[in-house]
This record gives sequence, structure tokens and C-alpha cells, in this order.
Amino acid sequence: MSRCLRLLSPIWVGSGRSGAPEGSMVVGGYTEIAAGCAGAGLLCFFVQKLVRRLLDDSRQYHYFCNLLLAGFWLLLALWLGAPTTRWLVGAAFCTGIVGIGEVLMPRRLWLLPYLLLALLCARFGPSIVFISFTDGEFVYLSPTLSLLVTTSWFFLLPLVVRRMDSVPGLVHNVLIVTFALMLMAILLTGYNPQAFFIVLAGLSLLGASWERLGDVFRQLGRPLSAFWSFLMAGASILGVSKGIVFSSTFFVSLGFFAIPLVEATVHWASLFMAERPHGADSLYQGMLRRGMGHSEAIRFITAVCAFLSVVTALLQSLSSEVAWVWWGTMALLGGGLLLSLILARRARMPALHEKPRLWGVTIDNVSMNYALARARGMILSPKERAQLVATVNALGMEEAVRNRTYHGALARASMVLSDGVGLLWGLRFLGMPIQERVAGIDFAEHLCRIAAAEGWSVYFLGARGDTAQACADEMTRRYPGLQIAGAR
Repeated sequence: MSRCLRLLSPIWVGSGRSGAPEGSMVVGGYTEIAAGCAGAGLLCFFVQKLVRRLLDDSRQYHYFCNLLLAGFWLLLALWLGAPTTRWLVGAAFCTGIVGIGEVLMPRRLWLLPYLLLALLCARFGPSIVFISFTDGEFVYLSPTLSLLVTTSWFFLLPLVVRRMDSVPGLVHNVLIVTFALMLMAILLTGYNPQAFFIVLAGLSLLGASWERLGDVFRQLGRPLSAFWSFLMAGASILGVSKGIVFSSTFFVSLGFFAIPLVEATVHWASLFMAERPHGADSLYQGMLRRGMGHSEAIRFITAVCAFLSVVTALLQSLSSEVAWVWWGTMALLGGGLLLSLILARRARMPALHEKPRLWGVTIDNVSMNYALARARGMILSPKERAQLVATVNALGMEEAVRNRTYHGALARASMVLSDGVGLLWGLRFLGMPIQERVAGIDFAEHLCRIAAAEGWSVYFLGARGDTAQACADEMTRRYPGLQIAGAR
């Protein structure tokens, strides 16, 4: 690659008599920034632990923690940030507010506020003012072109992160890897304390919230994805690590979830030109079709992002010999991680096809008759604990992604049956077809029929009002001799 493109944009702004780069307009040096970010991270962590004990409602807890995270960012920017950085954090906070509005009132018109905030941040915050190539040539951008390029970057990255967030748990992992790589690049090159501040603050607050945000079955959501993507875009402009950001979060991640841009273009063209349009598939879906679990797929994608980012950094020809050693070591580690994931998956792939696994929940690939026979065996050979048989549909799987308690119940269930045509089609689309749909209402009725013949007692629990009692009466009418232990 003779002309490997690398974006560099130190912003030269006069500051008093020195006329130094804007990155040097910092309250304190690296030591104070590191101490402030570490202290904020620890305080944020302990406050979240305290609030977790006081709030029983998980939604209130997550809402409070999101506000706490944004508040710490604003306070750190006011304390340690330069004017440009304060603009960046303030604009990121505003994008989070726009994201809340987009969740409450979904409209495509919400793209206009994102574009306006990108324009304002490009005008008053960090901006891309020139492009350098590895052969030493520079291309300086006119003020208008610089504004256009920077606005596009701030506007497009939230769209990419939003696409990434459709896969639960992915954005969290990509964020932590990207910020870690950017921090290493900044420390090795010694540029821009403000880039160091943004990256270290991001790592500290991500680490403080990792118990909550690091859940591989949890989505970041529109507000937080917009907030973090804006900060990531700004950090990439402030520092010298923009090539890493473009490789690991823009080109690589966008390619993973549109598979790549060429495939998306083919898909759009096929909508108009082909009788059977090509699907806009993704690497994530492809790995699920081949039997890889959700958490393993997330780790695989994150490892690919890290590996390709390091390769890009090597191509950028960092001058320090120490940097070459670090990047080379990371490249070897990334390659070894990818190889281990592939070998481990190939060894377990046949077994996973027998029981499809979606987002950490194993679905039993059985027929109605087999499910009833297995349930009968559970009753005749009781264990020390009660046995749970769950029937889930597409909405149930969606709830399992959001609700950790429900997800844990499904993961511990003795048998999970596929109930619903949507889930049946979804598993078939992912290359994990199951034998048949086992509807929960049919399964329960057949079980009542068997219970009447075997002399088992049945307890009806759930629903509102007298629904449970009405169901018990109906089953007694259909299957005389059925023993009703109770209804509630």
C-alpha cells in the first residue's frame, strides 16, 4: 500500500503569547489528568454500587447510572478539559438528549439535530485540517472543505455505532478495545494531552460501568450509542490515532454489519434489478448460522477489530522502535486469539447444531412427542430441585436480551421449547432449523391429558383475575379425572 491514508489533525490555535497547539491548553499535565480520570472512575464505581443496593427497580438503576456517567463526563471536561474538549463533551451530551427524543418519538427527522450538532462541533470543536500520507506528503484542506469533512465524520460515526448496537453487547466491547488502542498510540507517540484526557476518561468510566455495560446480552441504546460515538469521533481527531479509529470502528465494523459496503450496494441494487434480492447479511449472522454462540461471536468480532487495527498501525510506519515491538506483540496476540476461537468453534460445531443457541439461550431441537416424553420422565424421576420447562417465542427472546433475570431463568431451564413461527423462521434463517414448533398452550394441554391418565395433580398459576381457575375448570371438563391441586 504505497499511499496508506492517515488522518492527522492537530488544531493550531493561538493561546496567549505562546501560540502553542490547542492540545497544550490543558489544566495540568499527564499526571493530573491520569489522577483525575482514575479518581472519577473509582467514585463512579462506588456510587453505582451504593445505588444498586438502594434501588430495587433495575430500570431506575440503569437510568440513574446513565445520568451519573454523563454527569462525570461533564465535570471532568470542565475540570481538566480545554475549550475544544468542552465543546466536544457538551455536543456529545446533546446527542444523548437527541437520542432520548428519538426513542420516545421515532422519526427520521431526528437525523437533522444530529447533523446540526455535528456541524457545530466541527465549527467550534476539533476539526480535520489536513491529510498526510506515509510518503511525507500533506494535503491541507480549505476551511470549507475541513468543515465538510469533519461534519461528515461526526455525523456518520453515530449511524455506524447505531448499526453495531443492533447486536447486543458489541458496542461495549468495540469501545473498550478502540479506546485502549488509542491510548497506546498516544502514549507511544507522546502527542496531545487532550486526546489523552478523552481516551483515559473514556476507559476509566467504561471500566467503572463495565459490570452493567459489559453484559453481552445488553444493548447500549440510542442515547448512549450517540453519546459514546461522538466522543470516539472527537478523540480520533484530537490524537494521532485516527487511522486506528477508521480501521477498527469505521471501515471494519461497518463492513461487519453491512457485510461490507460492497454487499450493501449489491443488496440495494438487487432490490430494483433482481427478482430475488440479495440479503444484507452480516458476519455476526454468519457465525450464528455456523453454530457459534452469541458471546463467542462478540469476542470474535472484537478480536478481528483489534487485530486489523494493529495491522493498520504497523502500515502507518510509526517511527519508534518500541512502538514496533508493542504493535508486533499485539498483532501476534490478536492472531493467536482469532486462531484459538476458530479451532475451538470447529471442535464444538456439530454438537451446537443439535441444540441451537441464540444469545446465550439453548433451544431444544425436539418434537412435541419427544418434549412430552421427556417431561413425563422428569416427573417420574424427580430431582432435588423443581424442573422448569419454558416455551419462548421471538418476543420472549427479545425480552431475554433486555432482562437479565429472565435470561438466567431460561439458561437454567431443563428444557426450552420453540413457540412461535417468528422464532422458527429466525432460527431457520440463521442456519439452525428446528424440527417443529412446540406451542406452549398445546404442550400444557397435552401434559394435562397425560396427568389425568397418570393420576398426577396439576396446579394452575399465573394470569389475572380468575383466568387460572377458568383454565383449570376447562381442563377438568376436557379430561375427567384430572386432579387440580389449586389455581391462582
